[in-house]
Amino acid sequence: MILSRELLNPVSYQTQDPFASIIEQMEIWLKEYQPEYLTTTWPQIKCAYLKRILKLASNGCKLKGYVHLAPTEDLSSTLFDIYQLLDRCIYFTSKYWRAFYYYLKTGSLNSAWPQFGQREINVALSLLSQEDIDKLKIEANKEWLDFYASEKEITSLFKRLKQPILNLCFKRVAFLAASDPAVYSIRDMQQQVYEALLIKLRKNDYFTYDQNKMLGWAIKCSDNVLHNIRDDALRKRGCIKTDKELIPNIPVTTKLIEAVTSIESIKIAEDIEEELCLKELLDAANPKINSYLRTICCGEHNPDFWTWFYYNEPTLSQKIAYVEENPEALGPYVQRHLQLPTYELVDFLKQHLPSLLEKTTNKILLAS
Repeated sequence: MILSRELLNPVSYQTQDPFASIIEQMEIWLKEYQPEYLTTTWPQIKCAYLKRILKLASNGCKLKGYVHLAPTEDLSSTLFDIYQLLDRCIYFTSKYWRAFYYYLKTGSLNSAWPQFGQREINVALSLLSQEDIDKLKIEANKEWLDFYASEKEITSLFKRLKQPILNLCFKRVAFLAASDPAVYSIRDMQQQVYEALLIKLRKNDYFTYDQNKMLGWAIKCSDNVLHNIRDDALRKRGCIKTDKELIPNIPVTTKLIEAVTSIESIKIAEDIEEELCLKELLDAANPKINSYLRTICCGEHNPDFWTWFYYNEPTLSQKIAYVEENPEALGPYVQRHLQLPTYELVDFLKQHLPSLLEKTTNKILLAS
């Protein structure tokens, strides 16, 4: 095994300077076992890895080509492990480029990303051309909005958030307000969301000038707060029921019915995990199907998809069905983003989980 478990799981093991450490370990092995490869092909590969992390190049096919052309099975397997790591590990998909952007803009490290240190900077600068660095500096200067420097920015964001958050309150926790309005009034819970969101904004390590991205991020944070309020209430007050027929003294309004329906629907991912061992299904899935199932069935927020969606469908992305990440609405677009053919998804489900396919045909998992 060329790379250790710690290097292939840098977040779990809190490995310091993961990319630099991977490069160093690979070069130690190549020097001993593949010295010619070290001088001829490896420099191109490590540069391609870095450009993929920093989004300077979409070079997945090129990197897979290096995997297939590797001179030994061990080397081929390791190159593929690194390729998958760059695409799946949160350190490489989020933290590395943020930390490097911060360095390019300020010339210093940020304690928000303790794993990213001087060794990472040294390796990156040794691999990038001046033209690459200039491009990255331009992008870095577009980001890192000093959010609290302008009251106008805060006011504008919260003005746009007012109605979406109110809608989320009705859809996620209206049954709490109906059961105990003195403790769980909609307005009080709306205020709790505002307060939690302000705390998250103050603690957040990254802001962008793109208002659509900020809005989507804030709405997702708000939704998480409401889920926490709901779960906490149900733990403390087991007598609260979500079924409208179990609270007969409460006026059944359209909004309440919608809220109850929504509450039942968001149990889908939990039911799948308990009854059908979703984890095993995800392990069996290829990367595209894995990402699709996590986004549509598990309700995980997929930042790569939303970046693509905001760019390609800016108007549609503001509609409430998409803001609330409704699986039925998102399904076709997630497929398009992943370039995942419907037949491939259907074949996988037929093989591994036919009961889920029957339950969700034409509703969640199948794009029109």
